Amino acid sequence: MPKVQNTQPTRERGAGRPVKSGSSAAPQLPTSLTACKKQVRNVTRLLTRQTLNSATRTDLERRLKALTILQSQMSSAQTDKTNASRYHSIKFFERKKVIRKLTQLEKKIEKDGKEGLEDELTELLVSLNYTTYYPDEYKYISLFPADPTKTTSETKERQAFIQKRIARAMENGKLPRDPRAVNAEDRKAIRKGNKLLLRSVSQAHGKSGADQSGSESGDSAAEGDDADEFFE
Repeated sequence: MPKVQNTQPTRERGAGRPVKSGSSAAPQLPTSLTACKKQVRNVTRLLTRQTLNSATRTDLERRLKALTILQSQMSSAQTDKTNASRYHSIKFFERKKVIRKLTQLEKKIEKDGKEGLEDELTELLVSLNYTTYYPDEYKYISLFPADPTKTTSETKERQAFIQKRIARAMENGKLPRDPRAVNAEDRKAIRKGNKLLLRSVSQAHGKSGADQSGSESGDSAAEGDDADEFFE
């Protein structure tokens, strides 16, 4: 019996396999801060070569810009995570202390009336928002320092500036007047948008304090023209 010839086209070796990305394919962005820093160094080193053609140099410059932005974002996220953990206890105890003061004042108002106590009530509500929405991007300035005499005039000025901005945000409805009435999900959304607060403060006072350890003026007692872009 004659052998039947296979008329189907033979598949060439390697066909259908994923083609390795060549030099023209866009490289993947790094997923960690360490990898990002490494790529920034590598691209910066490549740009020092005098033999690069204009097209390659332009591509590398664009990639370096993208990597630099990504590195800044990753570094900020890492700082947020570190500060959130570092200052969690201080803010927690200070928030509890402010709430106790508020409760006592509200009982007094209920008994004797609000006359003459409005300013104190507003001040405590501002302090409560301060402990609740202070951005994790920056070191925390304690409301109740263990040794107030060690608080520098610059620190007091920056704290007063922040509190003034919080008060204005409360008046404009960008922060709640009483954060006790805000649920956890809404608090998280508000806190996420509050980075603009201290970013403006750092621009006004020339420092952010994000890279310094410890809260301003030490641990809290419980533990031993203006920038217009606020909340815009």
